[in-house]
Amino acid sequence: MALVFSLLGPVLVTLDDRPLELAGPRGRRVLAALALEAGRVVPAAGLAQAVWDDPPATAREQLQNAAGALRRRLAGSGASVSRTEAGFVLDPGQAALDVREFAHLRSAAEAAADPAEARRLLGGALELWRGPVALGGLRGRIFESAAARLEQERLDCVERALAADLELGRHARVCTELAGLTAEHPLRERLVELHMLALYRSGRRGEALEAFDRARRHLAGRAGLDPGPELRALHAAVLADAPALRGPRPVRVPAAPHGTGDAPLSRAELHGTGSAPPPRAEPPRGPAVPAQLPAQTLALVGRESQAGTLRRGLRAAEGGVCLVTGPPGIGKTALALRVAHGLREEFPDGQLYADLRGADPTAAADPAEVLAGFLRGLGVDGRAVPADAGERGALYRSLLAGRRVLVVLDNAGGEAQVEPLLPGAGCAVLVTSRHRLTGLDLRVALGLPLLDERDALGLLAHIAGARRVAAEAEAARELVRLCGRLPLALRIVGAELAALPHRELARLAARLGDERARLDVLDGVRAGLRLGYRALPGEARALLRGLALLDAPDCAAWTAAAVLGCRLGAAEEALDALVAAHLLEVAGRDEAGQQRYRMHDLVRAFGRELAGPPRAEPLRRVLSCWVALVREGRRAHQGLDYPGLGGRTAARVPDPAVLAGPRAEPVRWLGAEREALVATVRQAARVDPYACWELAAAGEYLFDLRSDLAGWQTVQELGLAAARAAGDRTGEAVMLVGLGRHRTCREEWGPARAVLTAGEALFEELGDAHGAAYAGWLLSYLDRIQGRLDEAMRRCRRIAVVFEAAGDRYGQAHALRGIGQVLLARGEGGHALPVLREALAVAELGGAAWPRMCMLRWVADAQRTLGRLDEAEAGFREVLAHTRGSGDLAGQSAARIGLGRIALDRGEAAEALRQLRAADELGRRSGQSLVRALAVEPLARALLASGDAAGARAVLEEALASCRRMDARPLLARLESTLAEVPV
Repeated sequence: MALVFSLLGPVLVTLDDRPLELAGPRGRRVLAALALEAGRVVPAAGLAQAVWDDPPATAREQLQNAAGALRRRLAGSGASVSRTEAGFVLDPGQAALDVREFAHLRSAAEAAADPAEARRLLGGALELWRGPVALGGLRGRIFESAAARLEQERLDCVERALAADLELGRHARVCTELAGLTAEHPLRERLVELHMLALYRSGRRGEALEAFDRARRHLAGRAGLDPGPELRALHAAVLADAPALRGPRPVRVPAAPHGTGDAPLSRAELHGTGSAPPPRAEPPRGPAVPAQLPAQTLALVGRESQAGTLRRGLRAAEGGVCLVTGPPGIGKTALALRVAHGLREEFPDGQLYADLRGADPTAAADPAEVLAGFLRGLGVDGRAVPADAGERGALYRSLLAGRRVLVVLDNAGGEAQVEPLLPGAGCAVLVTSRHRLTGLDLRVALGLPLLDERDALGLLAHIAGARRVAAEAEAARELVRLCGRLPLALRIVGAELAALPHRELARLAARLGDERARLDVLDGVRAGLRLGYRALPGEARALLRGLALLDAPDCAAWTAAAVLGCRLGAAEEALDALVAAHLLEVAGRDEAGQQRYRMHDLVRAFGRELAGPPRAEPLRRVLSCWVALVREGRRAHQGLDYPGLGGRTAARVPDPAVLAGPRAEPVRWLGAEREALVATVRQAARVDPYACWELAAAGEYLFDLRSDLAGWQTVQELGLAAARAAGDRTGEAVMLVGLGRHRTCREEWGPARAVLTAGEALFEELGDAHGAAYAGWLLSYLDRIQGRLDEAMRRCRRIAVVFEAAGDRYGQAHALRGIGQVLLARGEGGHALPVLREALAVAELGGAAWPRMCMLRWVADAQRTLGRLDEAEAGFREVLAHTRGSGDLAGQSAARIGLGRIALDRGEAAEALRQLRAADELGRRSGQSLVRALAVEPLARALLASGDAAGARAVLEEALASCRRMDARPLLARLESTLAEVPV
């Protein structure tokens, strides 16, 4: 069945070319709102705003009824409408969406090097339009805004198609179409340029000049503007009869079907009245490269000269730095992102981006942490990120050597933040800062001035509406003057005007005429911010003040609910109000599907100023919610809280709905919150030491599973320092054990043993046998890996009793696993299997998948040693499937080692080599020498079985060096024994 969702014209759903009934006007509006966000959750509050400008009290019930009706109509089509705790979502399945195909064809045309191919793709994009207005003219702010955006994209597509026609020499053919378009859209200067060029190249130079005069009159009469620099330059070139204007010679081609690229734009293409074929699936993408640039702002007017300077500097940069400086609100970031996005094709190896948060010294980003993020973006696994900042920098520069990458460092506080992040020759660096950074080797140092009056008026017109600004030209000039031509102030004033279409510009100018308000604007946009703030409902005001207190770089809706202590839906409504007032930015969706929000530095400072002295309550609620959610994630992942100990922080959530994310996908959810978690732990260290160490402890599972050793170290050390500063000895003991586990994963076994022993002793001093048992579990691992099997066995038997008495199934299962591992190391597989099966059964009682996989891997290992190869293979394959899904490299390597050993036992040398080489590669990617070394002994035996004695010797000798450094004695002995069997 062919299902098509069509929004480029009347809202329509067809199944095998037959229209589906959409359950009346309300159903059509619900479907349109969901289809615009297909595959993403639309909050109930946002959906209600789309369906009704003023939602009734029964909006949620009516939405559920409409969604149910749509679900029934789509039954069996492969698409579905569902209700989640976060809102409603349309899953299109394999259905075609014309808006997606339109965007795909436009992007493909932009990437096409051949103008004929670009023209063909653009023609196909335009033929998707089945009417002159997207969304069938549905009324309402959300639909009208979406339709206006799509119309702008359609006109942009038309302009690019006509430009391609000119590039192909079809000058005379497009003159008629361009004459009609310029009459219909007289303020679109790009259409005028194309019309003039087509006329000039068709030998109609006088008419080209007349077209310019007509455009100049329209611009002056309707918008009070002069032609832009590009149009003026073209006019001058036509007057001078410049050779550069002549272009390619006209071509003669036979008529061809519309959309093929060989015909002029059809009426359907120009006005969106064609019938669209079903959209095509997107082709597979090429190799991934970092593409970290945030979305660029559309409200950027002027700055052409500065943008050109930056482009030239970045194209020529060979290790130098291009710097943009200026006061707060001047538009440094907007300009940098506009330039960076425009140069993406010239930096094919990727774009790295970091907000250094240098405007606030207390929240400034640590260059070492930024380097860790860059390395992960460049494909380095978390476990392979060096601990030392200098080593991270060396690896970063090595990875970028010989590559063409653009690095954007936004909001730098000083040279010390920037210097560690500079790559070598071949890459370009673009920095924004409020400071001049004269200590850097600067290729371009660009200070941004205030906008001139024309560009300031253009910015105001872009946001508030050109007709409105032209109608009150004098009042608009007064607003520009009162705002000091500062872009941020103009954007805020323009947003208020756009939100209040009935408000006269003169009335707003009169409000700003108060001397104190005017001086506030000129001094730092405080008055402009206050304008937006005063128009907010009470809940949105409280949210602004509360969010401003947080150090996290961005947040999801649950954070807003915690700030306000309210339900999630009410928090989303307050967030929408802040976004609409341009006091909060939508930063996109994270890996967990949550919408994230970001606050500008100036807005944050303004909010903190408003918050005043009684700041503790919102922050207390947020920390309490953080602790509750991270603990919930830990319970979902491991079956218990960390580590079965009570905490002092009251763990509360404002709405049970916020628990859905950590319960359903604990690793993905906390991974999406990773940056916010680290920032919150850092902030909690200053204001609530108990919440600080409890968060660091509870979030350990993320850093462990993701091999994020850098982030893990940061939060553990913060938590330990906070606990010690508060004199909280329980917290100190928990943090010592966590830090010991981190050192163990880094294979720093001497320091790990010292820290774990100190943590165990402190727990024992406190009379906490349960806590001491966790330290003992990790110490038993060190004992076993270093060949102290009797000591490991004594520890595991002792702590198994403690865990069982405490009702801690997670700890009990791991202690039993430790006993089974020692028995396996002694060659007692028959005794090990029942112990490991008991460990598996205990883990299954906890209900979490991850502990079960930990036990199942060792049950399978024991079964293999006893010759139960089919049972063992089934176990290892289940472990492999789970660890692939979670991104656990060490777990995947272990499963493949088991499968490789089984293949060896069966005499299948080729299959053994395939599995064991894959395990070796996974170990290399994990960054852990031990994980890789465990694959070497069976890999060497597989190579010997295949007749490759030299290969076996090479891998063994490499692994022996690592094992001697780590003091992994049992593994060292096995490798030496295997090496002795290799023929010389």
